[in-house]
Parts: sequence; structure tokens; C-alpha cells
Amino acid sequence: MRKVIGLVLRGFIVFISSNVWAQSYADEALLFGRTSPGGSARIQGMGDAQVALGGDYSSAYSNPAGLGFFNRSEATLSLGTNFYNSTSSYLNNPTTDSKSNFNVPGFSLVLHTDKNRGKLLSGNFAISFTRTNNFNQNFTYQATNTQTSMIDSFIAQSDNYYDPQSNTYGAAPSKLFDPNNPNSNYYTIPWLGYKNYLFGPLSEIVPNGDSTQYHTYATQIPFQHERVQISGAQNQVNLAYGVNFNDFFYLGGGIGIASLNYQSKKVYRETFSSGPLFGFELDENWHVTGTGVNATIGGIIKPKDFVQFGLSISTPTYYPTVSDDYNATLSSGWNNYNYVDVTHPSNNTILNGLRDSIYYQTPLLYALSTPWRLKAGATFFIQKHGLITAEIEKVNYSNAHFTSNSNTPTDFSADNKQIKTLLRNVFNLRLGGEYRFGSFRARLGYSYMPDPYTRIQNNVNNTRTSYSAGIGYRKTKFFVDLGFVQTQWNSSYIPYSISSIVTIKNTNSSAMITVGYNL
Repeated sequence: MRKVIGLVLRGFIVFISSNVWAQSYADEALLFGRTSPGGSARIQGMGDAQVALGGDYSSAYSNPAGLGFFNRSEATLSLGTNFYNSTSSYLNNPTTDSKSNFNVPGFSLVLHTDKNRGKLLSGNFAISFTRTNNFNQNFTYQATNTQTSMIDSFIAQSDNYYDPQSNTYGAAPSKLFDPNNPNSNYYTIPWLGYKNYLFGPLSEIVPNGDSTQYHTYATQIPFQHERVQISGAQNQVNLAYGVNFNDFFYLGGGIGIASLNYQSKKVYRETFSSGPLFGFELDENWHVTGTGVNATIGGIIKPKDFVQFGLSISTPTYYPTVSDDYNATLSSGWNNYNYVDVTHPSNNTILNGLRDSIYYQTPLLYALSTPWRLKAGATFFIQKHGLITAEIEKVNYSNAHFTSNSNTPTDFSADNKQIKTLLRNVFNLRLGGEYRFGSFRARLGYSYMPDPYTRIQNNVNNTRTSYSAGIGYRKTKFFVDLGFVQTQWNSSYIPYSISSIVTIKNTNSSAMITVGYNL
């Protein structure tokens, strides 16, 4: 089963960059480890820069010390929507796709308590919900491929099959697809292709020919089309507490309960204009879920009225049980083809339409640990007219780690080694500003997340940039904030092992409204 999931990852996850589709478990670690700070519409409008700001429920996630700035209790609710657009290029043929998604990215309750115990002025407890990753997006590509077919990748994998028992390459179908051999290609996508007669041993067409070498009856040029639909999110519930020491030093800590829910559906088709095979369709579904825990501590110091500095550190998020579910179905359309096996006539049959599937009732289980996060920043106040805030976040993605689960034992040593070599340490930058005029606020922001790979993947830079803006209205008892963010990044996708690369330009435009009420 581990082999099946590995094959899934090699063709399944290569896309999302920050939302990164991967070709390995290293990329899956990045997919679930490259999160954003999230927060209220106010914080979103200022580029997510918040570690040295405070006075917003977002502090419960980013820097709990910021909760110390509250001088009253508060409840908030945020609503949001995302508009994702992609332009894919495959064999110089562009294709566009899009997806919209309505969501509830956050809500909170902050409870204020006056202390008045010497320099300890107050304390605030917060319960908040924050969306840290939005996976909802689609992309499509299509083109006539004069170079290869997915069937060619089935043949290549079968011709080059290595049998560790005999230390030889190549195997006849009885061994290549042996269900009792854990090293065989049984219950893989090539197995589905073989079951659908998309390829077979040379002995089918050459009497007593080499059964360890493979061929296909589909020799025409295919038109290829695939649509990938992705949904789900990562969220975190935060329980945090922050205190205020003499309006000079603020200290806080919190526990985060994180959840991930990632779903993708792929429909890949090849059609042929003539020949015995009309075409075939491969449908794949992948679902990953898990619940994890982390902790954050932080401090903010305000040496002067016009400036304050913040620092926070977050432990890795540890997901003790990640559940990986995968199933696939391949169906083919034959033109009433008279299949003849010249070596084994008993296999002769008429091919019209075939269908087979891979399905596992027991998912692959494992543990995942994401990297530490260290944030530092500063906020400068321009009298009572507004502020400018900035932060830098250090994340070493190479510290992510997979651990086997006793229910589905799996050796992740090679994957963890690849994480160390493929991913790197980065510094994410965020900058924002707010201008105040009476009860109104205007905001701008920018964030930069550099390429997390040690070297460029598929000639595509995975840097992510975001531009944001926002407006707000605040009165004594309530406030309303609007935030707008546009994020751009490039990514790549490999349909099958020997295919050309699909390059994708991604744009995600999001809008959020946060309504707050002072209790």
C-alpha cells in the first residue's frame, strides 16, 4: 500500500506551492507546513504583519503577547470568499480554469480582566479560530501529444521493473503484478492499465516472445486532457492568554489545536482519432485528514509611545495520526476489438469497454511534524494618524519529519532524508500600514514568501507574493473591517513519469469582512 501512495504522490501533488502540489513526501510536508498567519480583515489588509502590533484577536495565533493590549472584552466574526484563477501551459497550449469558495476564516472571543496588582495591569484570555491554509483551487490542461502517452509510462515502469529477490530487471506479468509480492506493481496505476489491455507482454504478438518486455495496441497520437479539483483547508483553534505589565512589557502564551482536510479529484483522459482504442479515463481521489497540536509564546516591548517591538516562537505542529485515503478507477473504450494472444490462445477475447479500480478500506496512517517558526517585528506609530508595521519570519522547512504508525508500518527514512536535501530555511517578509481619519481606517500591505526549495524545481520559481488593502470603521461599541488580498505564484505539474511539464500561473483574490463587538 505504501507503494501505491508513493505513486499517487509522484503524480498527484506537484501543484500548489504554498499550496504546493508535490512529487514526493517532501512536497507533502511543504504542502501542510507552508501556512500563512491568517487573522482578521484588519490584519489581512496590512499584509498579515502582526507580531509587533497587538490589540487584535489574530494575536492569539501569531503572538499571544498582543492580547495584553486589550482593555475590554470583545467578540468577532469573519466571513470570506476566494476567487482562484489559473492559466496552464502544456506543450505550448494554454488553458484557463477557476474556482470560487465562500468560507468562515475566523471568529473569536476575548475576555478582559483588570488586575491592578502593582505593575500587572490586566490580563486577557482568548479563544479564536483561524484559517491558515486555503486549498480550494482548480486547474486544467490539454493538448495533442505527439511525443508520449501515459501508456508509454506504464510500459517504461514495467520494462524497468527491478526484482530485488532475483536482482534482475524485467518480469513477466505473473510476477510483475503478483499480489503476494510487496515489491511488485500489483494495485498500482500500471496494474489498472494492464487490466484494461492498454499494454501487455510482447508474447501476445510474438509467438513465445519475451514476456518481460511490453508493448501497446494503441499506436495513434493521443489528445490529452486533465482537470484537477482541490478543496479543503487547514484551520487552528487557539487558546491563549496575554498580560500587560505597566503598558511597557506584554507577555503571552497559547496552545493551538490544528486540523487539516485536503481533498483532490483528478480526471485524466486520452482519446484517439482512430484505431482499436477510442481512449481511456483515469479517475483518482485523494483525501488527507489530521489533527495536531502546537504552542506559541511571545513578548512585545513598548519603550516609547511611538514604537514597539515583538518576538514570538511557535513549536512544530505535531500531527500524531495523519490519514491518507486514495482510490483510483481506470476505464477504457474499445472498438469491438478482437484481442488475440498468439502464445496463449485461451486468453483471446472481444474488447468493448473495461473498468477496474484500486481501493483501500484501511488508509495509510503516519505522523507528521512541521517546522518551528520564529517571528520578529516592529511597529512605528505616526502620532495618532496611523502606523507602519513589519515582521520577518524564519521557517526551516527541512526540519519537517514523518514518522511511521504501528497500524500501517512504513519506512520514511528515505523521505525524511529527501526533505533535508530538497527543502531549505527561508525568511518570510510582511509589511503593512494603516492611516486613520476620524472613525475610518485605510490600510495597505505586502508579503513575500521565497522559494522553499534548495534548487529550482522544473524551471519554476515557487516564490509567493501578496498585495493587500483594506478599510475599516470603528466606534466605541463595534467595528467593521474589510480586507482584500491578491496572491500570485507559479507552479508545475507532471501528469506521468515521462510526460512534458505543465506550468501554471496562479492568482488567488480573497475578500474578508470582520465584524466586532465590544462586550
